[in-house]
Amino acid sequence: MKKLSFLLISAVLLSGLALAQSTDRQDNHDRPQAERITHGPVVESVGSSWATVAWSTDTGGSSVVRYGTERDRLTQMAESRYAVSKSDQGITHRVKIDHLRPGTTYYFMVDSGQGEGTGTEARSGIEEFTTKR
Repeated sequence: MKKLSFLLISAVLLSGLALAQSTDRQDNHDRPQAERITHGPVVESVGSSWATVAWSTDTGGSSVVRYGTERDRLTQMAESRYAVSKSDQGITHRVKIDHLRPGTTYYFMVDSGQGEGTGTEARSGIEEFTTKR
């Protein structure tokens, strides 16, 4: 009798585990994909005291550029309005950075967060540009 009870309990536990694993797989399959950068970032234009940086993501999200004059110290930030995707094509983010010094090299990275429906973010690597004299 003990052996039968043990086998019955084991079967119930194993079937519950299989159901939980099946549900986990389905949940992961139904989750939206993480936001990702699909193009860029690129420096579209540069003046002596400003620069415009653009990039595209596969969904809408925030548009933030972190920058500084040292590669490992991107302590300044510029941003534009939250970009909303109106199509399956994704969205282009564009941020103008003002109050820069002429003839200076700046390092930057872009960050799009809170992707529509995903709650994820996408960050670029570190890029650079030099303002005009």
